[in-house]
Amino acid sequence: MKLHLPGQKNLSYVVEVLCTVFQILGVITVASLPWTLNNYLLFKNSYVSGNVYYSMLVLLFLSGVCAFSILVQAKKILHDINKKDPFTFDTAKRIKYIAYWCLPIAVAYLVAIYFIPSAFVLLVGLTFLFLSACIFIISQLFYQAVNYKQENDLTI
Repeated sequence: MKLHLPGQKNLSYVVEVLCTVFQILGVITVASLPWTLNNYLLFKNSYVSGNVYYSMLVLLFLSGVCAFSILVQAKKILHDINKKDPFTFDTAKRIKYIAYWCLPIAVAYLVAIYFIPSAFVLLVGLTFLFLSACIFIISQLFYQAVNYKQENDLTI
């Protein structure tokens, strides 16, 4: 059974293309991270010690790599939606991978609170931890939906 969403075809294509654009911009940003972070701190007239600077670099690099991986999975999910076959075990598995890729970001920010004492760092860590749990639950719901879909396809 194929899924047809009237009026949504263009939106899913646009979001799929945006995933590609964000992937390219993300690679450029992560590759230029030492320069952009340094210029940002100079622009803000902020001085941070070497330990904090390197902690920020590691944290942002890890976040960028995880975000890139999340975008890869999201793009594959959107591609399945555009093929009009979103309810597959591959899609459920990709949603679960997104939840797993949120965990390193959460752990990194929660550990970084010791090196970068900021309420923002703690907030981002807790947000990604909560987001990971919610996305994992959604992946389990997707697995259940695929099972129901297969049973329904067999009975018709």
